[in-house]
Amino acid sequence: MSEKFKVGIYGMLNNAEHGLETEVFAGGPIEIVNPAWKDEEAFVRMLPEVDGLIVLTTEMDRNLIMKTAKCRVIVRQGLGVDNLDLTAMKEKNMQAYNVPDYCVDEVTTHAMTMALMLVRDMTYYMRDIADGVWNSLKAPLSRRANELTFGLAGFGRMSQIVAAKAKPFFKEIAAYDPYMNKDAAAGLGVRVIDDLDGLLREADVVSLHVPLMESTQHMINEEKLRLMKPTAFLVNTARGGLVDGRALYKALSQGWIQGAAADVMETEPPDFADPLFTLKNLIVTPHSAWRSDAAGRDIRIFAARTMRAALLEGAAPNRVL
Repeated sequence: MSEKFKVGIYGMLNNAEHGLETEVFAGGPIEIVNPAWKDEEAFVRMLPEVDGLIVLTTEMDRNLIMKTAKCRVIVRQGLGVDNLDLTAMKEKNMQAYNVPDYCVDEVTTHAMTMALMLVRDMTYYMRDIADGVWNSLKAPLSRRANELTFGLAGFGRMSQIVAAKAKPFFKEIAAYDPYMNKDAAAGLGVRVIDDLDGLLREADVVSLHVPLMESTQHMINEEKLRLMKPTAFLVNTARGGLVDGRALYKALSQGWIQGAAADVMETEPPDFADPLFTLKNLIVTPHSAWRSDAAGRDIRIFAARTMRAALLEGAAPNRVL
């Protein structure tokens, strides 16, 4: 008899709905174990019995990893794996995977939308209208996008697609990445800048597209924000921890930079008493850049396919551990 596998799903599901995953696992020796949505006690109880886990935002810390008995694979429904304790997983000889391709169009479009809203001063006008104020002269005088340099911090796949989307709007595209793909940059007509400081000094819009790691935590801090032009904008659709929130408040409130947009915050959900939320030159969306009907389906299907391959074939694409 072939080996049977149990997979726990604690991600983008409501109650016991797992039809998409069932279709992917059909015909294979995989049984879905699905605790009720947000039932943390049920989730913890199932850990010793599963061979694989599919999770979304659950913090799989050392304590939870060590509660597993035979789990060999964890698939994160999403791009980042900062909610997985990879050190503990390595000690348990477990494989970790992400799902990097499910929302590329959504996130890159969101980044571009935020950038253009900042350039056109939309945040000022929207807040004034909400306050019952009709005045087109209160906001800073906008500059033409086709006179500006659009800067990319990081030049992986997501960033390269943003570059292609930004090119028709902006005068030039520039990018910095310590592992720069110079062929891709040349093909997209992107000017390579050799260090982050240089990018921050030159760019009129800086869009962040790097993973959150120890080395990138608060990569945008007070020192870096002071390098930017007073007319520059910062866009973050990557990870909240890349930007020091206190430094960003100083930069926006004291005029070091003109505006910023963030789909991600250091703590989520954030403290709405944070003075950042009082600023008219800040756009915030609730970690929603990934969202669409198609992305909601794809993230589940791709995660299930990854799990099936990892369990039945021993490995799958997009392995991060």
